[in-house]
Amino acid sequence: MREDFQFPLPGRARIAIIDADFRAASGMRTFRFGDDSALCGFAPDSLALPLNSALALADRKLRRLIDLPGLKRGIVVLTDELMLPHHRDLIWKAFGLPIFEQLRDEHGRIIARECEVHDGLHFDPSLIASLEEIAEINRGVCECGAETPRLQRLLVTTSQAAAA
Repeated sequence: MREDFQFPLPGRARIAIIDADFRAASGMRTFRFGDDSALCGFAPDSLALPLNSALALADRKLRRLIDLPGLKRGIVVLTDELMLPHHRDLIWKAFGLPIFEQLRDEHGRIIARECEVHDGLHFDPSLIASLEEIAEINRGVCECGAETPRLQRLLVTTSQAAAA
């Protein structure tokens, strides 16, 4: 069953969901990577897409092969492993927008989300037993006010954890 996409910032947004299997709510549309005319015609103010697609789109933007002038709110990057700093830097350089990481499990479900404070990824406390063996966890209250634990960094990859 497909899950609803959750944008990390409050308020309405025109969100283009690229190469991801979510139910799109009002103001959202799904696209395949490379469908530039449809994407540009939709004029999104935000994007949600897997890391590889985000890196490829950032590269295309930097080479001036695509322009998305309406982007102004943020970019949600869907990952299977935590983003590396140079990935975040490339996406920032291309778009100059806040980047919100959302970590997926081996089934593609979102298990952790980055908030506007950008100090780890919040996750449901019921997952703590399965994550504490593979991740550094911060149990303190986040500056955003959320009291959920935050995944600070993975000690092993999620694919290594699934194989164990």
